[in-house]
Amino acid sequence: MDIILALFFFLTGTAVGSFLNVCIWRMPREESVVMPPSHCPKCNYRLGPLDLVPLFSFLLLKRRCRKCKTPISWRYFIIEFLTGLVFLALFFACFPDRYWDLPFYLIFAACLVAIFVIDLEHMIIPDELVIAGFAAATLRALGEIFGLVATADRGLMLISPPGTDWGFRFPEFLVGAVVGFLFFVAIELFARLLFRKEGMGGGDMKLGAAIGALLGPGLALLSFGMAVVAGAVVGIFLLAWRRKKRVDYIPFGPFMVATAFLIMLI
Repeated sequence: MDIILALFFFLTGTAVGSFLNVCIWRMPREESVVMPPSHCPKCNYRLGPLDLVPLFSFLLLKRRCRKCKTPISWRYFIIEFLTGLVFLALFFACFPDRYWDLPFYLIFAACLVAIFVIDLEHMIIPDELVIAGFAAATLRALGEIFGLVATADRGLMLISPPGTDWGFRFPEFLVGAVVGFLFFVAIELFARLLFRKEGMGGGDMKLGAAIGALLGPGLALLSFGMAVVAGAVVGIFLLAWRRKKRVDYIPFGPFMVATAFLIMLI
């Protein structure tokens, strides 16, 4: 049964990855992800059912359009396969003890995959993906708050003044969202004051809020700290190998995505 479930989640992930390919291509161009239906960007040939089978169609067509024979980027296959692996990893991480987290983590992870590629290629983070991720995090938290799943604290955390024993309980996902947003606001202000340049974009701040809502303030800060360290290491490497200059920007979203996903697997 575990093998069947694992295969189901992997195949579901590849199908979601196929849709993410559409999002990755169209969202930066401000095109609808629904209309027109999937088609070849070169000759506008409308793809049929046999052209849309995740992974297999790409291989059977020998990575070429059925009509005009234009080569298809390996990126399409890689994203479908990667999303399948992401879904599979989350299945093993969450099932059966964390079954409540699984559907929301899958939605959030799908958004993260698209954000990773879009920010890497275009240095933008579409609001639609952040909103979808934040909605998944909110629904997960509301389920805990209203007792749909048994948790020790029901998704609430104690907020109390320093040095006191009293306080009030507040939804943890909201605290995490505020902490995630303010963390990157602080980095932006620091960069403005010290370097006189932009440090973080608005998309990073919004994504920080969404990740904070999902992970909560403690794990979110851990995720962000790991992302900062990873970004610094990669930045130093790129400078050392003269792939980037000091004045060049490096998209930070991919680092946020990678570390958030690692925390989700814990």
